[in-house]
Amino acid sequence: MSVDDSNQALVGYRSNEEWQDLLAQAATMVGSLDEIEDQATREKVFSAMEGIDAVHREALHRLVRLFKDGVLEQVVTDPAINSLMGMYDLLPPETPGCAKVWDFIGNDDPGSLTDDNAVSAENVTILPHWSPAPPEAVAEEGSAYICEMDEGRILLVRADGNDYALSAICPNHKKPFSDGRLDNVLWHCGEGPGCSYDVRDGKRLGGGPGLECFPVRVEADGQRMIGFGIPFEPKLPAF
Repeated sequence: MSVDDSNQALVGYRSNEEWQDLLAQAATMVGSLDEIEDQATREKVFSAMEGIDAVHREALHRLVRLFKDGVLEQVVTDPAINSLMGMYDLLPPETPGCAKVWDFIGNDDPGSLTDDNAVSAENVTILPHWSPAPPEAVAEEGSAYICEMDEGRILLVRADGNDYALSAICPNHKKPFSDGRLDNVLWHCGEGPGCSYDVRDGKRLGGGPGLECFPVRVEADGQRMIGFGIPFEPKLPAF
């Protein structure tokens, strides 16, 4: 590389906002693969994606092992690298907020919110109704709360300027969420790497069972209400 080349502006880099838009678009397109009607084609597509995922996972884990102390903590400050490392469970635990999720169960004992007493919203037969979100779940952009409600354990998210409510039971690991991480519109399950869901429609990246979604409405006073037994219609960008 010549001296002149080193002074040139970087080409091909997106702004943080453009990166987030790209990530959301990719999540939507991957989710749409579930709509492939031909079973054989669907199996080939998902098999190919699993192979690509395995290649990326192996290469990234080998790469991170070569990092000197402190390098990973520096590079994950870049949003694009942070998203990639988060998808493969490679974020350092010291990263502020990378796995911070608050549990609200109606008492002062956070330890009582265990997998044993969690109730899946999918398994409860209820009449259509709206329930208020716990007041502790503040509607701040980028916030994620795991709430224990009468209807079951619910993941309540504020992302992309919208409110989303989903069943907080991972259908792939067969376990309730106890933690996890929100990355724009993607929820990364804390039970294992590579298990991520689009909070806008509950679909799992790469295929497989998704999360049940519930409609959310906001009252005049700002109170968020979650609809149970009420049809959910995802609001996704049109391309």
